[in-house]
Amino acid sequence: MGFAEYLGAREFASSIGQPVITYIFIVALLMGFLSILFLRNAKEDYFNYLIKLLYIQTGLYIVGFIIIIWFHVRIYNTVLIEYPLDMQLPVESSRFAIPLWIESEKLYFWAMIASVFALTLKGRKELRSFLGVILSVFSSIVFFFSNPFKEPLPIVHGEINRWYAALAGDGNIYQIAGTLYGRITYYYNSTYMWTHPPMLFIAYASLIITFAACVFMLWRHVSQYDQIAYKYAKPGYILLTAGMLIGYPWAIEAWKDSAWWWDPKISGSIMMWVLYSAYLHARIYVDRGKLWKTTALLGVLCFVTLVFTYLLTYIIPGIHSVVQP
Repeated sequence: MGFAEYLGAREFASSIGQPVITYIFIVALLMGFLSILFLRNAKEDYFNYLIKLLYIQTGLYIVGFIIIIWFHVRIYNTVLIEYPLDMQLPVESSRFAIPLWIESEKLYFWAMIASVFALTLKGRKELRSFLGVILSVFSSIVFFFSNPFKEPLPIVHGEINRWYAALAGDGNIYQIAGTLYGRITYYYNSTYMWTHPPMLFIAYASLIITFAACVFMLWRHVSQYDQIAYKYAKPGYILLTAGMLIGYPWAIEAWKDSAWWWDPKISGSIMMWVLYSAYLHARIYVDRGKLWKTTALLGVLCFVTLVFTYLLTYIIPGIHSVVQP
């Protein structure tokens, strides 16, 4: 087992994953088209086909996720980092136990969970159709900008390439081993990495439905929209809170020598959490005069803040960021 086996697994995951995500994209386009038709004409046939496509899309997402799991297991089984004995590290060797929601896999995981949540939504066909439009756009973004099968785990791949190049004498093996030790210990194999991000992405997926229901609350004074929004906001808020709290000890452990508390992503997350707290408090008075629209506007603003917080990773330098200062 070694580098050749890893490369073979990467190529295989890409070759069978690409058709899956292509089918997801095609189904997403059909979903978006049928959703718009139903919102305009409200024909029962459009809605029935839409629900069938949603089941197909969710199934395809799960198939793709199984491929991702298989690829991660192959990385763990084939790539072994053996540290030089004179580096005096706590361990002599380690493997990549890579989480399933890093790099280009993040949006894929979020979209898959959002599709699962969409299947749990009952009633209000117009709301489910609007959610079909959102998922169609989301899946298209995943296909064009966060395709996990086009170039699987490019950062991890670069690190593994550098390790085997160093073993062959092309590079400073001590420097590369030290860097990999930190990455594996405090990032890939960290218990926090296996709990903090998935909690947040599952929360985000649930809050997509809250956002959709709040949009409809702005148009129609129907209590069921508020009930749906609140139903999905509760687990979303709980997971959001738990995920953020879990991130605190992780930050202390991994970034103890950095001023991590000023990180833009952390500041944005706190702002998002405060707004969702305000939304949940405001909806207590949703039936009192103009607070119906105020609550709906808060729900929409919360989701805009959620998307902005996610994008901070890519637009502003910081500890979480992929942008270099």
